[in-house]
Amino acid sequence: MNTLFSLKFLRGSVLALALGCSSCLGAWEQGDSLPDLAAFSLEGDIPEFVGKVTYVDFWASWCAPCKASFPEMERLYQENKDAGFQVLAVSVDSSEKAMQKFLDRAQPSFSVVWDAKQSLVADAEVEVMPTSFLVDAKGVIRAVHYGWRGGETVEELESEITELLQELGK
Repeated sequence: MNTLFSLKFLRGSVLALALGCSSCLGAWEQGDSLPDLAAFSLEGDIPEFVGKVTYVDFWASWCAPCKASFPEMERLYQENKDAGFQVLAVSVDSSEKAMQKFLDRAQPSFSVVWDAKQSLVADAEVEVMPTSFLVDAKGVIRAVHYGWRGGETVEELESEITELLQELGK
């Protein structure tokens, strides 16, 4: 992990925990349009967002909650992909080898890209790992999740995904 990101991540995480504030984290907010991800030099294939409900998840191989979230992301993807749901997992690992080692074990079937230059994570101002953004079929961020709280996060996601897929008529 690069030093600037790690210091910012740690500072932001400690501050957020101390203040009990999750809404103060991140530049991307609910109601914002997702930026054009192709402009960020991501390594890997970026799926088409138009007409799909997309879960954009920032993660790293060193993050225990991120590792715990992958099986649930896979399940949610498998259960909802035919209805128009997709996952884009954005690795912020500084080492491609560390990222790939985790992916070899997890074997996700959803899209994964590597933010090697950490330009996208910087734009989103992600300070908590994992941080995810649920984006509707028009490219608007409809929900933001900071951290991973196991079953609580899964319940929230299932409800939000269902609502957004219903808007698609699926």
